[in-house]
Amino acid sequence: MVDWLSSAIIFPELHGVIGALTVIVAYAFAPGRLGDQVRPHPRVPAVVIGCFVAVVTLKEVFWDPANEVGQPFLWAGATDLFWYLVGILAMLTALWARFGVRRRTA
Repeated sequence: MVDWLSSAIIFPELHGVIGALTVIVAYAFAPGRLGDQVRPHPRVPAVVIGCFVAVVTLKEVFWDPANEVGQPFLWAGATDLFWYLVGILAMLTALWARFGVRRRTA
């Protein structure tokens, strides 16, 4: 029987959702409107997402090994970081599919 509330199932989903929400927040608070051809400061979302990845990496390297018993960085931290990146890439792909693809109406 599968325990759907186990941490092995919930934690990857939680990390993926946090990564996806980072992308949503980065684009929602960036200057301009989503889908505009010319946005002021188009690199703001990339900088915010890069800062998030840097902070999460530092958290997994320094904070988790000191505060989570039995959670060394090389295994649990790398897995957590992977799921953050999966969420980020999934949301970036969804935004690109919605706003990045130029459709021809011939």
